[in-house]
Amino acid sequence: MFKQITHTSIKLQTKSLFLIFCLLMVSVVSLSQNKGLNQKISINLKEISLEKALDSIAKKTNTYFTYDASILIDKPHVNLIVNEETLYDVLRQIIPDTTLDFQLINKQIIIVPAKQKENLAQKILKPQLNFKKIKGRILNKKNRHALAYASIGIRGKSIGTISNIDGDFLLNIQNQHFNDTLTFSFIGFINTEIPISQITNDEITVELKENHISLQEVVIRNTDPLALIKSAINNFSQNYSKNPSLLTGFYRESVSKNKNYMIYLESILEIYKSSYQSTNKLDMAKVFQSRKIYDSNRLDTVSLRLKGGVEGCLQLDIVKNKIDFLDPENLHSYDFYLDDISSYNNHPVYIIHFQPKANIKYPLMQGDLYLDTRSLAIIRAEFSYPLTRVGETKHHFVAQKSSKTKVRPLKIEYIVSYKNINGKYYLNHTKGNLKFKVRHKRKFFAKTFETSFEMAITQIDTTNIERFKYKERLRPNTVMSKSRLPYDSGFWGSQNYIEPEESIQQALKRINANMLQVAKKED
Repeated sequence: MFKQITHTSIKLQTKSLFLIFCLLMVSVVSLSQNKGLNQKISINLKEISLEKALDSIAKKTNTYFTYDASILIDKPHVNLIVNEETLYDVLRQIIPDTTLDFQLINKQIIIVPAKQKENLAQKILKPQLNFKKIKGRILNKKNRHALAYASIGIRGKSIGTISNIDGDFLLNIQNQHFNDTLTFSFIGFINTEIPISQITNDEITVELKENHISLQEVVIRNTDPLALIKSAINNFSQNYSKNPSLLTGFYRESVSKNKNYMIYLESILEIYKSSYQSTNKLDMAKVFQSRKIYDSNRLDTVSLRLKGGVEGCLQLDIVKNKIDFLDPENLHSYDFYLDDISSYNNHPVYIIHFQPKANIKYPLMQGDLYLDTRSLAIIRAEFSYPLTRVGETKHHFVAQKSSKTKVRPLKIEYIVSYKNINGKYYLNHTKGNLKFKVRHKRKFFAKTFETSFEMAITQIDTTNIERFKYKERLRPNTVMSKSRLPYDSGFWGSQNYIEPEESIQQALKRINANMLQVAKKED
């Protein structure tokens, strides 16, 4: 299943890892106050698609639309002229299917199956009733440098988030957890704990102290790095859950051209995570809420074809989807070194560096694996293609492109981490940074495209888990309503999300300013 897009996109493939993603996945529309489904509107819709009709209504009424794009399939074009009719009646005229209904939640009009309307309203509204917003920054106490991708969570609970590249974080905590304790952890640092009841400021600064581990403190075992890796692989069934789980995740991605942001997307996902012992059952995702903004002045005409889907991000779970450097059949292609001893959650971890053997003819990745010294569970991995060989990987990323376009990879980097909950490890965070040089044969200068995407798991449920119904699953070609919209920092309400980094915030301000200028011209 392929989709035409108008910006650079990529696909990573190793023997058992297909990292595929789509930059036009989900979106919602306009941000401002709305007057409900009973507000009167006048609108003229002539021979336009249902998607464009919803976009026009959103712009007219200052509302959001969120819906599964499959409802747009094979729908006839809309021809409708109304004068001072209620918004609900207008929506019912263009979507006469009575199995679907419209639910107004704050600034959103959500199109859902009628039987799900009540449950959805409860799901969205309930978290917004009583919660505490804790915002802050995590720093290295020694030098005051920001700690990127540090873990923040409620002790003993499956709720948490991560810090962004600037060390900033935001965590919304429900009232039933007000008497619990927050734990802050980072590789190589001593955990810090703060009772939630003692946090009274709107923003806090958390300083973590480096944890220097001596070799005498390390559990004595065979420290041959290849033997450790083989043991870690053999322990997958013990360390990672045998049961399915339901994850709530925050997903975001961005695309920039020549260091100027073009597209920024954020989504709240629900993820059905199958057992780590089930190799024949795929993980599934569905979108709970999403929005995308873009700078139309910077959208590029470079056209690529790709397979897409949020499931590509889930494929970065290297324990479940064994990548080459964790495939017993391919370990002979790598050299492994015990690089260092560090700590995580106040306990020693091995840092094992791996790299392709010198005689390997095809490009393989290199990086570092972090193993808990007690269980030999993989708690973190950082890996990338060597800069000297990254240019050889272009056929792994581009599924199809114009013959007039040349694409050369410049950087391919990934991070994945896991969290321990009651003795079992679950996916915690995935991130990718990819950079490409793209040149059209008729143009003298090449353009540099860079994309970053990541997913942070904010909640894990391990009880009463059921697979998603087929109609609920996010399909590779799912596209929510597409429209330019400004960035609103209050969009997510009580949902947990990753704070935009400073560079992204500056880009969003610029995009907002450009959009205001466009709006003034249109008026």
